[in-house]
Amino acid sequence: MGRFSRIMFVVLVVGTIGVVAKGFLKPPLPSLRVAFQVCNSVEENRQRFEPLGAWLEKKLGRKVVMSHVNTFDFVERAQRREFDVLQANGYVYVNIKAKIGATLLAREVKSDTGKDTGGLIVVRADSPIRKLPDLKGKKMVFGPVFSPGGYLTQYHTMLLAGLDPEELLGGYTFLPGAWQHERVVYSILYGAVDAGAVKVGDIERMEADGKVRKSDFRVVASSEPVPNCTFFALPHVDAATAGKVRDALLRLSPQDFAEVDGERLNVLKRDGVSGYVATEETEFEVLRRMARTANLPPYERY
Repeated sequence: MGRFSRIMFVVLVVGTIGVVAKGFLKPPLPSLRVAFQVCNSVEENRQRFEPLGAWLEKKLGRKVVMSHVNTFDFVERAQRREFDVLQANGYVYVNIKAKIGATLLAREVKSDTGKDTGGLIVVRADSPIRKLPDLKGKKMVFGPVFSPGGYLTQYHTMLLAGLDPEELLGGYTFLPGAWQHERVVYSILYGAVDAGAVKVGDIERMEADGKVRKSDFRVVASSEPVPNCTFFALPHVDAATAGKVRDALLRLSPQDFAEVDGERLNVLKRDGVSGYVATEETEFEVLRRMARTANLPPYERY
């Protein structure tokens, strides 16, 4: 081997060692902390979102640490920067955006109701209540306070009809604990209340599961559509990271699977959505308008 060849060989070896060493010495990306809204229970949430978390971890090339958070805890914990990216309903997004800022990433498209949701005021099919004024003096139950389809939209619907719920209703309550949306439906069915605030699609899902019959209920009023749940990033998340999460969600397809505890699961099917679509700030103005009209956070006036 000639002198020039030996020099080139040494350069090549040293360069290769440098590249390998750089790969080993390069610090790993920090974990991405993703918080998911608890809709029914923490256990159901884990089953629904663990495949999505595992898929995101693989696509992003960094560890994803998942949290499951109640709607009423989101704002305070977001203010403490406990999360980086959040999955929550549009009303939670509006509140966090107003308090500390946030960047929209992608909006979910439900397999049955699409990219929008809404609220219904529902009674038993044999109830004498047929229109909103008939609720005068009646007892009503709402779902979670920070759920657009469980409280805000129904409260706004009554106000829009010129009826103040505080004067119209004989009383109303909120159910504590898990599975609040379904418990509202059962409260109506078994006569615990005269009317209830039901999220669009809930009775149909329960009927599909053999829990109730849609024919046992009657819808008295419906709200206008509002955005379904969405992913968004908190202000401390850099634009590159937010963009990678957005791109990953938008590219998620029915052919994507993830392995969880040795089981290969379809990500979208387990999530209960058909996919994710791009979303714009203007799409959430309807929720802001409703909250202002109803004197609810983040626009409450004392």
